[in-house]
Amino acid sequence: MEQMLCKNCEHYRQHYILNNRKIYRVYCGHCVMYPTKRRKPDTKACENYVLSLPDENAFASKEYLSKELLQYVLSLEILPKIEDKEE
Repeated sequence: MEQMLCKNCEHYRQHYILNNRKIYRVYCGHCVMYPTKRRKPDTKACENYVLSLPDENAFASKEYLSKELLQYVLSLEILPKIEDKEE
């Protein structure tokens, strides 16, 4: 069973940075329910938590399409692979 953490919620949006031609997943994001509130992926989820289950047959959301586009661009080897930013 998935933990009730922001990173597992469909409202969480991960943040990335591009630095020296590398894409880094940074240790923060935001919640679309509270757009001005930054969230860390391992933060305990709020009362608006909805488990995010990948469903290839579901309607493709903007977030899903952006992830797919990013993966496609990375597969072209135009940009290097995503790495976690060291703290």
